[in-house]
Amino acid sequence: MAYGISTKECRKLAFEMAIRNNIKVPDSWHVCKSAGVEWMRYFLKRRRNISIRQPEACSLSRLTSFNPYNVGLFFDNLESVLRRIPQVADGNRIFNLDESGVTTAQKPRKILAEKGSKQVNQCTSAERGALVTICSIVSAAGTYLPPALVFPRKYFKAHMLAGVPAGSLGLANTSGWMTSDLFIQVLDHFIKFTNSCSENPTLLIYDNHESHISLATVEKARKFRVNILTLPPHCSHRMQPLDVSVFGPFKSYYNAAVDSWMLRNPGIPMTIYQVAQCLGEAHPKAFTPANIIAGFKRNLESPSTSFQARKNDDLNKETNKTNLKCDSTDNTEKTDDK
Repeated sequence: MAYGISTKECRKLAFEMAIRNNIKVPDSWHVCKSAGVEWMRYFLKRRRNISIRQPEACSLSRLTSFNPYNVGLFFDNLESVLRRIPQVADGNRIFNLDESGVTTAQKPRKILAEKGSKQVNQCTSAERGALVTICSIVSAAGTYLPPALVFPRKYFKAHMLAGVPAGSLGLANTSGWMTSDLFIQVLDHFIKFTNSCSENPTLLIYDNHESHISLATVEKARKFRVNILTLPPHCSHRMQPLDVSVFGPFKSYYNAAVDSWMLRNPGIPMTIYQVAQCLGEAHPKAFTPANIIAGFKRNLESPSTSFQARKNDDLNKETNKTNLKCDSTDNTEKTDDK
């Protein structure tokens, strides 16, 4: 797993196996010290369960951190919190917080183009757009709090939020990233909308980013009975509800909104002052109760089977993709035969 071989390495291996087993091979194989391209094509045709795929880069930390021990430790901590503070067992008091980035240069969607076109372009504002960080908070009951936005400016101006959901928090930092000082304001924003206090505690789940775990953050959370539970390192891509079921649709809707803005304003580059407008169009479409609840249900509902369930989901995805590939090949062959 995660150490696959390329087609070139596979052809070299086939040649070495043929020589080891005294199998007669074409002279061209001896010249190139590998099997030919035609052999590779017929090999894939015979082995319907194998296909050529573009792998997604995954760091060694992520590969090794998502394991039964780390997942089990997280759910042990979650169970301990729910037993110690039964008030937060209600889905309305369990929240997940995470940041994501949006830019002024959207990722183009697929478009219709003439067959045989050598190059198909889609207009964007720049090669690399300016980054705006959105900090989202959702509850296990399927609701969301107004987001917080960090703009790449030294000072925040109110007009930067024109078009965002009502009650959103605007922040500024020269890099556009979340910092420990800004996160204190996000925590105040959270406390304001959840009314977290001694009589009405909350549970806030997020990752271990350095901006989230400063001493000032912990002290303020303790004062207002915000119980913080952090996810295992390098596991948020599989265990964080926002990452799993919300940010994907949100990015798609945001890119569509930017495409629409560019179409309505030809020749005008998009800036950070239009990000709020596009974000306001995409946010309610992606942050639906169905998407939010699905993220919590998939990751936090069944502690004893969470790890195996996530592994089974990945396995099923690979199986379905392989089956689709095989079905496509079968249909092509039937058409050729006819």
